[in-house]
Amino acid sequence: MDLAAIAAELYTLVPSAFTAARTARAKEAKSAGEAELAKQLAQLPKPSTAAWAVNMLVRHGTKEFAGVLELGASLGRAQEQQDHDRLRTLGQQRPRVLGAAVEQARAVAEGLGVKISCAAAMEIEATLRAAMTDPGAAAALRSGQLVRSLSTNGLEPVDLSGAVAVAGAIPAVDTTEKGSDDGGRQRGRKDSQRGRADSEREREKAQAALVEAERSADKADLELAQAEREKSEAVRRSEQLAVEVKAAKDKLAALQQELAATEWAITLAERNRKQAARTAARERRTAESARARLEGLP
Repeated sequence: MDLAAIAAELYTLVPSAFTAARTARAKEAKSAGEAELAKQLAQLPKPSTAAWAVNMLVRHGTKEFAGVLELGASLGRAQEQQDHDRLRTLGQQRPRVLGAAVEQARAVAEGLGVKISCAAAMEIEATLRAAMTDPGAAAALRSGQLVRSLSTNGLEPVDLSGAVAVAGAIPAVDTTEKGSDDGGRQRGRKDSQRGRADSEREREKAQAALVEAERSADKADLELAQAEREKSEAVRRSEQLAVEVKAAKDKLAALQQELAATEWAITLAERNRKQAARTAARERRTAESARARLEGLP
């Protein structure tokens, strides 16, 4: 059983299946007498959603990922040569290339049943940007075992500590430069690197401003949607109450008519009762007179 091979298998799984599969493989290793391997497997970190989506892009969206690396290499060459026109042209292509790669990563992830949030999409873009500007970061992505997102400040190498599940999975990067004894070229490269750093800082600031603006816009959209839902609910309730009020008014009118008819019936009944009482009293007197006459007869 090999750690790298098992890790490569585990990091192809969707995040929701990772923990159970990792536990199962660690138990298998322990049962096979591979205690150290079992310990290493149990310690493999679960990838963030953004890192997993980048791994899937590397595996399933190679055209878009290759486009990111190719543009990064072209930018690096143009910076070394201080070809400002070329840099400007390539810089204009960068948002499109990064955007296409992010969309492909989202499409691959969602095709596997994993929803990518806006925050995760921004982490994916930051990670791809880091790979575009730093060979070490690009090598980390190519491993397919990324566990966290990456970022770059344009000044220093990308921090790769703890970024890849198995450190040995990162391919070696050749950092030697041909013609390194050419002092003028080295100075030109440093100058171009400083220029790139300045440009990246400005881009990062603009990106941060864009992210904040989009976050505010998303929040406003959510609040608007909530207000519209509340309005729709209020309108629906108002219409329902109007129907109930009309039904109540109709019922009230019917009850009022019934009450009036009942009150008139009471009046008639009372009139009849009085008439009947008078008749009964008169007949009673007649009967009493007849009884008296009868009793007076010999």
